[in-house]
Amino acid sequence: MNARRPHLVVLTPSADGYGSDRAVVAALPAMLRSFDVTVIAAVDGPMLDAARATGARVEVTHDFALRRRFFTPQGFVPAAVRVAAALAHLRRVHRRHPIDLVYVNTVAVALLPGLRLAVPAPVVVHVREVPRTSGRLNRVHFGVIDRVATRVVCNSTFTARFVGELTPSLSDRCVIVNDGVQALPAALPPSDDGVLDVVCVGRLHPQKGQSVLIDAAALATKAGHRWRVHLWGDALPEHAEVEAALHEAVARHGLEDVVVFHGYSSDTASMYDSMDVAAIPSTWPEGFSLVTAEAQMASLGAVATGPGGPDDIIVEGVTGRVVGFDDAEALWHALAEAQDPAVRDRWGRAGRERAIERFTVERYSAALVDQLHAVLSA
Repeated sequence: MNARRPHLVVLTPSADGYGSDRAVVAALPAMLRSFDVTVIAAVDGPMLDAARATGARVEVTHDFALRRRFFTPQGFVPAAVRVAAALAHLRRVHRRHPIDLVYVNTVAVALLPGLRLAVPAPVVVHVREVPRTSGRLNRVHFGVIDRVATRVVCNSTFTARFVGELTPSLSDRCVIVNDGVQALPAALPPSDDGVLDVVCVGRLHPQKGQSVLIDAAALATKAGHRWRVHLWGDALPEHAEVEAALHEAVARHGLEDVVVFHGYSSDTASMYDSMDVAAIPSTWPEGFSLVTAEAQMASLGAVATGPGGPDDIIVEGVTGRVVGFDDAEALWHALAEAQDPAVRDRWGRAGRERAIERFTVERYSAALVDQLHAVLSA
Protein backbone atom coordinates (compact mmCIF):
# COMPACT_ATOMS: atom_id res chain seq x y z
CA MET A 1 0.00 0.00 0.00
CA ASN A 2 1.37 3.39 -0.99
CA ALA A 3 2.04 5.89 1.79
CA ARG A 4 -0.09 9.00 1.78
CA ARG A 5 1.63 11.89 0.08
CA PRO A 6 1.83 15.09 2.13
CA HIS A 7 -1.08 17.43 1.48
CA LEU A 8 0.12 20.92 0.50
CA VAL A 9 -2.38 23.78 0.40
CA VAL A 10 -1.40 26.80 -1.69
CA LEU A 11 -3.15 30.05 -0.74
CA THR A 12 -3.24 32.73 -3.42
CA PRO A 13 -5.23 35.98 -3.11
CA SER A 14 -5.36 36.75 -6.84
CA ALA A 15 -5.77 34.85 -10.09
CA ASP A 16 -5.40 37.43 -12.83
CA GLY A 17 -2.25 36.07 -14.45
CA TYR A 18 0.30 38.70 -13.43
CA GLY A 19 3.57 38.23 -11.50
CA SER A 20 2.84 36.23 -8.33
CA ASP A 21 0.10 34.20 -10.05
CA ARG A 22 2.40 33.19 -12.87
CA ALA A 23 5.15 32.31 -10.39
CA VAL A 24 2.97 29.89 -8.42
CA VAL A 25 1.59 28.22 -11.55
CA ALA A 26 5.15 27.75 -12.79
CA ALA A 27 6.05 25.93 -9.55
CA LEU A 28 2.97 23.66 -9.46
CA PRO A 29 4.38 20.83 -11.64
CA ALA A 30 7.37 20.48 -9.31
CA MET A 31 5.11 20.65 -6.24
CA LEU A 32 2.85 17.94 -7.67
CA ARG A 33 5.77 15.55 -8.02
CA SER A 34 6.15 15.54 -4.22
CA PHE A 35 2.82 16.67 -2.77
CA ASP A 36 -0.90 16.27 -3.09
CA VAL A 37 -1.69 19.90 -3.92
CA THR A 38 -4.84 21.95 -3.36
CA VAL A 39 -4.83 25.55 -4.59
CA ILE A 40 -7.27 27.76 -2.69
CA ALA A 41 -7.84 31.12 -4.34
CA ALA A 42 -9.63 34.21 -3.10
CA VAL A 43 -11.11 34.94 -6.53
CA ASP A 44 -11.56 33.22 -9.87
CA GLY A 45 -9.45 34.21 -12.86
CA PRO A 46 -7.35 33.02 -15.80
CA MET A 47 -4.55 31.78 -13.54
CA LEU A 48 -6.82 29.07 -12.16
CA ASP A 49 -7.35 27.50 -15.57
CA ALA A 50 -3.58 27.17 -15.86
CA ALA A 51 -3.43 25.72 -12.33
CA ARG A 52 -6.10 23.13 -13.14
CA ALA A 53 -4.22 22.16 -16.28
CA THR A 54 -1.28 21.04 -14.11
CA GLY A 55 -3.51 18.52 -12.31
CA ALA A 56 -3.77 20.42 -9.03
CA ARG A 57 -7.11 20.59 -7.22
CA VAL A 58 -8.41 24.15 -7.33
CA GLU A 59 -11.04 25.69 -5.05
CA VAL A 60 -12.31 29.27 -4.95
CA THR A 61 -13.38 30.58 -1.57
CA HIS A 62 -14.38 33.96 -0.15
CA ASP A 63 -12.14 36.92 -0.95
CA PHE A 64 -9.24 36.93 1.54
CA ALA A 65 -6.96 39.36 -0.31
CA LEU A 66 -5.51 42.07 1.91
CA ARG A 67 -6.60 45.33 0.30
CA ARG A 68 -6.41 48.96 1.40
CA ARG A 69 -10.15 49.17 1.93
CA PHE A 70 -9.75 46.52 4.65
CA PHE A 71 -8.37 49.34 6.85
CA THR A 72 -11.30 51.73 6.36
CA PRO A 73 -14.35 51.97 8.67
CA GLN A 74 -16.63 51.04 5.78
CA GLY A 75 -14.53 48.14 4.56
CA PHE A 76 -13.37 46.43 7.74
CA VAL A 77 -16.53 44.58 8.78
CA PRO A 78 -17.42 43.15 5.32
CA ALA A 79 -13.77 42.11 4.84
CA ALA A 80 -13.63 40.46 8.28
CA VAL A 81 -16.79 38.48 7.46
CA ARG A 82 -15.25 37.25 4.20
CA VAL A 83 -12.00 36.30 5.94
CA ALA A 84 -13.89 34.36 8.62
CA ALA A 85 -15.79 32.50 5.88
CA ALA A 86 -12.52 31.72 4.06
CA LEU A 87 -10.97 30.35 7.28
CA ALA A 88 -14.05 28.16 7.79
CA HIS A 89 -13.57 26.88 4.23
CA LEU A 90 -9.96 26.05 5.05
CA ARG A 91 -11.04 24.14 8.19
CA ARG A 92 -13.47 22.10 6.09
CA VAL A 93 -10.67 21.24 3.64
CA HIS A 94 -8.53 20.12 6.58
CA ARG A 95 -11.27 17.90 8.01
CA ARG A 96 -11.86 16.35 4.59
CA HIS A 97 -8.18 15.87 3.74
CA PRO A 98 -5.70 16.67 6.55
CA ILE A 99 -3.32 19.47 5.58
CA ASP A 100 0.38 18.88 6.24
CA LEU A 101 1.79 22.20 5.01
CA VAL A 102 0.41 25.60 4.01
CA TYR A 103 2.20 27.70 1.41
CA VAL A 104 1.11 31.35 1.23
CA ASN A 105 1.99 32.74 -2.20
CA THR A 106 2.18 36.42 -1.21
CA VAL A 107 1.96 38.52 1.94
CA ALA A 108 -1.22 40.25 0.69
CA VAL A 109 -3.32 37.66 2.51
CA ALA A 110 -5.75 38.64 5.28
CA LEU A 111 -6.00 35.05 6.58
CA LEU A 112 -2.64 35.12 8.33
CA PRO A 113 -3.78 36.08 11.88
CA GLY A 114 -6.19 33.14 12.06
CA LEU A 115 -4.30 30.66 9.92
CA ARG A 116 -2.70 28.54 12.64
CA LEU A 117 -6.02 28.34 14.51
CA ALA A 118 -7.77 27.09 11.38
CA VAL A 119 -5.06 24.59 10.36
CA PRO A 120 -2.46 23.20 12.81
CA ALA A 121 0.24 22.83 10.16
CA PRO A 122 3.52 24.59 9.43
CA VAL A 123 3.26 27.69 7.24
CA VAL A 124 5.65 28.93 4.57
CA VAL A 125 5.09 32.56 3.56
CA HIS A 126 6.49 33.85 0.26
CA VAL A 127 7.44 37.53 0.34
CA ARG A 128 7.30 38.78 -3.23
CA GLU A 129 6.72 42.48 -2.69
CA VAL A 130 7.65 45.44 -0.55
CA PRO A 131 4.25 46.69 0.64
CA ARG A 132 3.59 50.36 -0.02
CA THR A 133 1.92 51.02 3.30
CA SER A 134 2.92 52.95 6.39
CA GLY A 135 5.80 51.71 8.47
CA ARG A 136 3.44 51.01 11.36
CA LEU A 137 1.11 48.87 9.26
CA ASN A 138 4.06 46.98 7.82
CA ARG A 139 5.43 46.30 11.31
CA VAL A 140 2.04 45.02 12.46
CA HIS A 141 1.59 42.83 9.37
CA PHE A 142 5.08 41.34 9.49
CA GLY A 143 4.68 40.89 13.23
CA VAL A 144 1.78 38.59 12.37
CA ILE A 145 3.97 36.78 9.84
CA ASP A 146 6.60 36.42 12.58
CA ARG A 147 4.07 34.59 14.78
CA VAL A 148 2.67 32.41 11.98
CA ALA A 149 5.51 31.53 9.59
CA THR A 150 7.76 28.54 10.02
CA ARG A 151 9.84 29.76 7.09
CA VAL A 152 9.83 32.89 4.93
CA VAL A 153 10.88 32.67 1.28
CA CYS A 154 12.08 35.98 -0.16
CA ASN A 155 12.33 36.47 -3.90
CA SER A 156 15.39 38.74 -3.89
CA THR A 157 18.25 40.06 -1.81
CA PHE A 158 16.38 43.36 -1.49
CA THR A 159 13.22 41.70 -0.18
CA ALA A 160 15.17 39.66 2.37
CA ARG A 161 16.93 42.79 3.58
CA PHE A 162 13.58 44.61 3.88
CA VAL A 163 12.09 41.77 5.96
CA GLY A 164 15.16 41.51 8.19
CA GLU A 165 15.32 45.25 8.87
CA LEU A 166 11.57 45.49 9.53
CA THR A 167 11.31 42.36 11.70
CA PRO A 168 14.78 41.22 12.85
CA SER A 169 13.35 38.12 14.53
CA LEU A 170 12.42 36.77 11.07
CA SER A 171 15.97 36.99 9.73
CA ASP A 172 17.00 33.46 10.65
CA ARG A 173 13.87 32.05 8.99
CA CYS A 174 14.39 33.90 5.69
CA VAL A 175 15.79 32.19 2.61
CA ILE A 176 16.26 33.75 -0.84
CA VAL A 177 14.79 32.00 -3.87
CA ASN A 178 14.85 34.13 -7.01
CA ASP A 179 11.77 33.70 -9.17
CA GLY A 180 12.04 31.89 -12.48
CA VAL A 181 10.58 32.47 -15.91
CA GLN A 182 9.51 30.09 -18.63
CA ALA A 183 12.00 29.40 -21.39
CA LEU A 184 11.39 31.83 -24.22
CA PRO A 185 12.81 31.84 -27.72
CA ALA A 186 15.09 34.74 -28.52
CA ALA A 187 12.82 37.54 -29.65
CA LEU A 188 12.45 38.19 -33.35
CA PRO A 189 14.90 40.93 -34.35
CA PRO A 190 13.62 44.51 -34.44
CA SER A 191 12.79 46.19 -37.70
CA ASP A 192 15.55 48.31 -39.19
CA ASP A 193 13.45 51.47 -39.49
CA GLY A 194 15.42 53.81 -37.24
CA VAL A 195 12.76 53.69 -34.51
CA LEU A 196 13.56 52.47 -30.99
CA ASP A 197 10.82 50.02 -29.98
CA VAL A 198 10.48 50.05 -26.18
CA VAL A 199 8.31 47.39 -24.53
CA CYS A 200 6.78 47.76 -21.06
CA VAL A 201 4.81 44.83 -19.62
CA GLY A 202 2.73 45.09 -16.46
CA ARG A 203 -0.56 46.02 -14.93
CA LEU A 204 -1.53 49.63 -15.54
CA HIS A 205 -1.01 51.03 -12.06
CA PRO A 206 0.75 54.12 -10.65
CA GLN A 207 3.32 51.88 -8.95
CA LYS A 208 4.31 50.35 -12.31
CA GLY A 209 5.41 53.76 -13.59
CA GLN A 210 3.94 53.83 -17.09
CA SER A 211 3.42 57.58 -16.65
CA VAL A 212 7.17 58.05 -16.07
CA LEU A 213 7.91 56.11 -19.26
CA ILE A 214 5.50 58.34 -21.18
CA ASP A 215 7.32 61.39 -19.81
CA ALA A 216 10.65 59.83 -20.87
CA ALA A 217 9.26 59.24 -24.36
CA ALA A 218 8.18 62.88 -24.49
CA LEU A 219 11.73 64.00 -23.63
CA ALA A 220 13.18 61.66 -26.26
CA THR A 221 10.76 62.89 -28.92
CA LYS A 222 11.48 66.53 -28.08
CA ALA A 223 15.21 65.77 -28.49
CA GLY A 224 14.58 64.37 -31.98
CA HIS A 225 14.69 60.65 -31.15
CA ARG A 226 12.21 58.32 -32.83
CA TRP A 227 10.60 55.96 -30.34
CA ARG A 228 7.61 53.63 -30.21
CA VAL A 229 6.49 52.65 -26.72
CA HIS A 230 4.45 49.45 -26.42
CA LEU A 231 2.42 49.15 -23.21
CA TRP A 232 1.12 45.65 -22.47
CA GLY A 233 -1.30 45.23 -19.55
CA ASP A 234 -4.65 46.37 -18.23
CA ALA A 235 -5.96 48.06 -15.10
CA LEU A 236 -7.98 46.60 -12.25
CA PRO A 237 -11.66 47.63 -12.48
CA GLU A 238 -11.26 49.81 -9.40
CA HIS A 239 -8.31 51.58 -11.09
CA ALA A 240 -9.99 52.39 -14.40
CA GLU A 241 -9.02 56.03 -13.91
CA VAL A 242 -5.33 55.04 -14.18
CA GLU A 243 -5.65 54.01 -17.82
CA ALA A 244 -7.65 57.17 -18.56
CA ALA A 245 -4.89 59.28 -16.99
CA LEU A 246 -2.24 57.55 -19.11
CA HIS A 247 -4.21 58.27 -22.29
CA GLU A 248 -4.53 61.90 -21.17
CA ALA A 249 -0.76 62.10 -20.66
CA VAL A 250 -0.16 60.71 -24.15
CA ALA A 251 -2.51 63.32 -25.62
CA ARG A 252 -0.96 66.12 -23.57
CA HIS A 253 2.50 65.28 -24.91
CA GLY A 254 1.23 64.72 -28.46
CA LEU A 255 2.46 61.11 -28.43
CA GLU A 256 -0.55 59.43 -30.06
CA ASP A 257 1.74 58.06 -32.78
CA VAL A 258 4.42 57.02 -30.28
CA VAL A 259 2.64 55.16 -27.45
CA VAL A 260 0.60 52.04 -28.21
CA PHE A 261 -1.79 50.48 -25.67
CA HIS A 262 -1.99 46.75 -26.43
CA GLY A 263 -4.02 45.56 -23.40
CA TYR A 264 -3.50 42.27 -21.60
CA SER A 265 -1.97 39.25 -23.31
CA SER A 266 -1.01 35.80 -22.03
CA ASP A 267 1.31 35.26 -25.03
CA THR A 268 4.53 36.26 -23.33
CA ALA A 269 6.90 35.58 -26.20
CA SER A 270 5.01 37.69 -28.73
CA MET A 271 5.16 40.78 -26.51
CA TYR A 272 8.94 40.87 -26.83
CA ASP A 273 9.17 40.06 -30.54
CA SER A 274 10.65 42.84 -32.70
CA MET A 275 11.43 44.99 -29.65
CA ASP A 276 14.72 46.77 -29.03
CA VAL A 277 14.73 47.18 -25.25
CA ALA A 278 12.47 46.63 -22.23
CA ALA A 279 11.51 49.30 -19.70
CA ILE A 280 10.49 48.48 -16.12
CA PRO A 281 9.86 52.00 -14.76
CA SER A 282 8.33 51.13 -11.36
CA THR A 283 7.93 53.99 -8.90
CA TRP A 284 8.39 51.74 -5.86
CA PRO A 285 10.84 48.88 -5.23
CA GLU A 286 9.96 45.67 -7.05
CA GLY A 287 10.34 42.57 -4.93
CA PHE A 288 11.89 40.73 -7.87
CA SER A 289 10.49 41.75 -11.29
CA LEU A 290 9.56 38.79 -13.43
CA VAL A 291 9.25 40.99 -16.50
CA THR A 292 12.90 42.06 -16.16
CA ALA A 293 13.98 38.41 -16.15
CA GLU A 294 11.57 37.63 -19.01
CA ALA A 295 12.97 40.43 -21.13
CA GLN A 296 16.49 39.11 -20.62
CA MET A 297 15.33 35.57 -21.40
CA ALA A 298 13.96 36.95 -24.68
CA SER A 299 17.37 38.49 -25.51
CA LEU A 300 16.41 42.07 -24.69
CA GLY A 301 18.36 44.49 -22.60
CA ALA A 302 16.36 45.87 -19.68
CA VAL A 303 16.22 49.27 -18.03
CA ALA A 304 14.59 49.09 -14.61
CA THR A 305 14.32 51.26 -11.52
CA GLY A 306 15.85 50.64 -8.15
CA PRO A 307 17.00 49.85 -5.63
CA GLY A 308 14.96 46.65 -5.60
CA GLY A 309 14.68 43.16 -7.02
CA PRO A 310 16.08 44.12 -10.45
CA ASP A 311 19.47 44.56 -8.76
CA ASP A 312 19.61 40.73 -8.57
CA ILE A 313 18.80 40.45 -12.27
CA ILE A 314 20.53 43.28 -14.15
CA VAL A 315 24.31 43.50 -14.32
CA GLU A 316 24.84 47.23 -14.63
CA GLY A 317 26.03 48.23 -18.08
CA VAL A 318 26.29 44.57 -19.14
CA THR A 319 22.65 43.45 -19.44
CA GLY A 320 21.01 46.86 -19.01
CA ARG A 321 20.71 49.68 -16.53
CA VAL A 322 19.09 50.43 -13.17
CA VAL A 323 18.03 54.07 -12.67
CA GLY A 324 16.34 55.91 -9.83
CA PHE A 325 12.61 56.08 -9.22
CA ASP A 326 10.44 58.75 -10.86
CA ASP A 327 13.34 60.08 -12.94
CA ALA A 328 12.08 60.41 -16.50
CA GLU A 329 15.29 62.02 -17.72
CA ALA A 330 17.50 59.22 -16.38
CA LEU A 331 15.10 56.66 -17.84
CA TRP A 332 15.25 58.38 -21.24
CA HIS A 333 19.05 58.46 -21.32
CA ALA A 334 19.38 54.82 -20.23
CA LEU A 335 16.88 53.58 -22.81
CA ALA A 336 18.52 55.74 -25.48
CA GLU A 337 21.73 53.71 -25.08
CA ALA A 338 19.87 50.90 -26.85
CA GLN A 339 19.65 53.06 -29.97
CA ASP A 340 23.21 51.88 -30.61
CA PRO A 341 22.88 48.44 -32.28
CA ALA A 342 26.14 47.26 -30.69
CA VAL A 343 24.88 48.08 -27.18
CA ARG A 344 21.50 46.54 -27.93
CA ASP A 345 23.08 43.32 -29.15
CA ARG A 346 25.55 43.14 -26.26
CA TRP A 347 22.86 43.69 -23.61
CA GLY A 348 20.56 41.15 -25.25
CA ARG A 349 23.13 38.36 -25.55
CA ALA A 350 24.48 38.84 -22.02
CA GLY A 351 20.98 39.10 -20.58
CA ARG A 352 19.85 35.87 -22.18
CA GLU A 353 22.92 34.02 -20.95
CA ARG A 354 22.31 35.27 -17.41
CA ALA A 355 18.59 34.41 -17.48
CA ILE A 356 19.26 30.86 -18.70
CA GLU A 357 21.91 30.40 -16.03
CA ARG A 358 20.03 31.86 -13.05
CA PHE A 359 16.32 32.50 -13.66
CA THR A 360 14.74 29.42 -15.18
CA VAL A 361 11.47 27.95 -13.90
CA GLU A 362 13.26 24.66 -13.28
CA ARG A 363 15.86 26.25 -11.01
CA TYR A 364 13.25 28.31 -9.14
CA SER A 365 10.79 25.41 -8.72
CA ALA A 366 13.43 22.99 -7.47
CA ALA A 367 14.72 25.51 -4.91
CA LEU A 368 11.20 26.33 -3.69
CA VAL A 369 10.20 22.67 -3.34
CA ASP A 370 13.47 22.00 -1.47
CA GLN A 371 12.40 24.63 1.07
CA LEU A 372 8.95 23.06 1.45
CA HIS A 373 10.52 19.65 2.06
CA ALA A 374 12.95 21.14 4.57
CA VAL A 375 10.07 22.59 6.60
CA LEU A 376 8.20 19.28 6.61
CA SER A 377 11.24 17.29 7.64
CA ALA A 378 12.37 19.68 10.39
